[in-house]
Amino acid sequence: MNRRTEKRLEKSLLAYTDGDGSQLLGIISNISKNGIFIESDKILDVDSKISFVLAIYNDFYPVTGEVRWVRRPGDHSPGNTPAGMGIYLKETPMEFSNYVAYMRFQGSHAMHITH
Repeated sequence: MNRRTEKRLEKSLLAYTDGDGSQLLGIISNISKNGIFIESDKILDVDSKISFVLAIYNDFYPVTGEVRWVRRPGDHSPGNTPAGMGIYLKETPMEFSNYVAYMRFQGSHAMHITH
């Protein structure tokens, strides 16, 4: 059962955090207004709070969220999905919402959109 209510955009963006004494650098490969998937071999626990900086073009935006699900390195995954974390976004700047809306407006010829 798919609980997603927002279309997903396939896009590669950098995400970085150095909070709580640990560093995480990952690639955001799946984006919606309410959530992202961060590809990374460093995995946080489910329900962990996460704050990071999102790089879009030459701008950097602070984002906060919560880890909802994880796929650890070596886990079996359908379609060879990489290790990483599904993040529910709690606080995002208006520019992030504008970016997602703009990318949707560009349509599937600009990027691949999934549900």
